[in-house]
Amino acid sequence: MKIAVISDIHSNLEALTACCQMAMEQGAEKFVCLGDIVGYGPDPVAVIDMLRGLPGFTCILGNHDEYMYNSIDVKSTAPVQEVAEWTVEQLSEQHIEFLKTLPYVLVENGVSYVHASLNNPGNWSYIIKPDSAKKCLDSASTNLVFYGHVHIPMLFHENQDNSVELIYPQAGQKFLLRPNQRYLINVGSVGQPRDDNNDASFVMYDEEIHAVSFFRVAYDVDRTIEKIHEYKLHEEFAKRLRTGR
Repeated sequence: MKIAVISDIHSNLEALTACCQMAMEQGAEKFVCLGDIVGYGPDPVAVIDMLRGLPGFTCILGNHDEYMYNSIDVKSTAPVQEVAEWTVEQLSEQHIEFLKTLPYVLVENGVSYVHASLNNPGNWSYIIKPDSAKKCLDSASTNLVFYGHVHIPMLFHENQDNSVELIYPQAGQKFLLRPNQRYLINVGSVGQPRDDNNDASFVMYDEEIHAVSFFRVAYDVDRTIEKIHEYKLHEEFAKRLRTGR
């Protein structure tokens, strides 16, 4: 089976639409979302509704999703607080109930899926270096882990001496995964990339050949920014989409 692994949609309908179209063209039979469906962007309702209609869709919980029902005090910057409060107002009770059903971790067919880290997944820690990647891998029951949260495509793999090495994959790059080696893969962000490239990011995982391919997709950034302005969301979110930061 070919699985599209997406993450950090952040209410960006245009980016999600572009990624799903490319994933389907690549033969995606199932979609797994690593959380942060909402937050930052202007289309939380349309994004949730679109995701739930995707083939074989399953999803785990991200911190911005949890903000919608667990605590509106995001303990972050004022713009993040404001957009979280705005997003809650847009969602129906059914949307909130859907978010409440999402687990912190999913383990399926020998693969673990998590938003932040398997080492205390509800703590929302960031994995950007080999030492934190090692802690996550040591907490896994599988040799392959997909995660999000950082908004930057990354691939950590464990060497024979148990050290962990970091690779920054390029768009279009494909990796054949060795069956006895451990991997931790960040799929990047659909809706708010932060690696100086504003193209949306996602990964295709081919179960049959045990391979992952990294994709970047251009989308109508201008339209998303127009809606951010239309709904009077903070200019910071428009600027980040433009710069990929």
